[in-house]
Amino acid sequence: MADLEVLYNSECPICSREINHYKKISKNNINFIPISNETAKLWSLSEDQAAKKLHARLNGKQIDGVDAFQAIWNNLPYYWVLSKIIAIWPLKSISNLVYSKILAPFLFKLHKYRSKT
Repeated sequence: MADLEVLYNSECPICSREINHYKKISKNNINFIPISNETAKLWSLSEDQAAKKLHARLNGKQIDGVDAFQAIWNNLPYYWVLSKIIAIWPLKSISNLVYSKILAPFLFKLHKYRSKT
């Protein structure tokens, strides 16, 4: 079993494209899990909570948002450099703000819109 599990929105074209890229280069050391009612419950989340941002479990500890991206990037060739850059204090704060206040809400709104049609 992988030490890193990632719960992601497979219905989001942007999310799926990014995760599929990560899958190709991860050498199977990351377990990518699509969101469903059942998988969300296993993570103690509702489907909406799970879809609102990226979630991961690293060695059993649940993390989300930019921390989840960093956990993924740390396990990928070349991306570990991006993880180290994002870890720098002002960049980490700005990244968290942009992700949690702009990107994640925008993608969730698109997800809800697509779910209605």
